Amino acid sequence: MRFVTLKAAGVLVAVVALSGPAYSAGGEDGGDNGPASTLEFTYHLYAGGIPFGKASMTARLQGEDYKASAPVETQGIINKFWQSKIETASNGTIGDTRLTPSEYDSFTTRRSGQRQEVTLKFDADGPSGMLANPAYDNRFPIPDDVKKASLDPLSAVLYLTTSYQKNAEKPCQVTAPIFDGRRRYDIVFNFVKKTDVKMDNGLYSGPALVCQVQYKQVAGYEQRIVQNGHQMPKIYAWVASFQSQTDPSRHYMVPVRLWAESDFGIIVAVMDELKVDGTDVKKLG
Repeated sequence: MRFVTLKAAGVLVAVVALSGPAYSAGGEDGGDNGPASTLEFTYHLYAGGIPFGKASMTARLQGEDYKASAPVETQGIINKFWQSKIETASNGTIGDTRLTPSEYDSFTTRRSGQRQEVTLKFDADGPSGMLANPAYDNRFPIPDDVKKASLDPLSAVLYLTTSYQKNAEKPCQVTAPIFDGRRRYDIVFNFVKKTDVKMDNGLYSGPALVCQVQYKQVAGYEQRIVQNGHQMPKIYAWVASFQSQTDPSRHYMVPVRLWAESDFGIIVAVMDELKVDGTDVKKLG
């Protein structure tokens, strides 16, 4: 398996979900803050038909507050080249037009035994503080104005899954500005067409959007996605809509399948578990 494929697969992982331990599942009565809604999903990742990883996320939304967590880990043959496990957690507030993180924590363990811990603090204007252990080098400083209004990686996933319905005329037209401590980049979704899909694993069958996904480096440490002379493969997604049963005002737009056709095989992220408010979407019909 060529290194360029592994790096492209890494970007697909970043788009799918970005990492930690799960919160309790199921919708519940949230008292004074209103009903709580939860979203849980798991993807398995393949390159050329060979499994190479697993990514999950659990989020809980109640009133204006959210908490999210997710683990991402490589599996199988890829561990001989690029073994990694990432655990992250994030919390903040979510409104009608924007999402504002408060704190993001990330813990990464690599094949070599190297570990990386990062904590990001946010205020209303964006990132306000960072602690990295070991410390990041300062060869690629990111200006404060570039970081303004950006999101941590995990909050960005939640933003992407809750923002599509805001623009019914242009579905799937959304950009998540992301700061992870070393890089400032955008994940951009663009509408391609509407379609009907039927997943082979039986998770979902019905209407969906076909969207193109782009990774755009803005500033900071250079992410070497592919070798010199190669372009980043185009990434596409099937995005399906699901309504909360405990809080009907909430809708989730979830990529149930993502794929990229590269010169070295098709890289795919397939969702094989999805629960809204604790109920498997297969049972929602």
